[in-house]
Amino acid sequence: MTLNEASKIVNIYGKYLELIGGRLMFLFSANIPESFLPFPKKMIEEAMSILAKHHHNTGNQEAVKAIRNSIGFLTAHTDDERAILEVLKVFNDPEWRKATLPAFKEFQKKGIRKDF
Repeated sequence: MTLNEASKIVNIYGKYLELIGGRLMFLFSANIPESFLPFPKKMIEEAMSILAKHHHNTGNQEAVKAIRNSIGFLTAHTDDERAILEVLKVFNDPEWRKATLPAFKEFQKKGIRKDF
């Protein structure tokens, strides 16, 4: 994988995190189906490694730190079937639904730009 390809993959993964990552974490906790990722998990890991190495070599420690911080969310993605089986347990809990459903609209409200 080239540096340019790695950069594109990491940028797309960053947008994924920005736009829907929090919602998925809220819904699935640490068992988000891997297939929700914009690329296979291994590909994102490789791209992040290439980009982190590049930024380390050029002295851009802020970029290295940002990449390291996004790795944690990547580890929350797991095998699709396992993720679905785990979330079914949670979805079937009436107390979880009672506590969680009202928060769904809050995601939308927080995502609406004030200048829109």
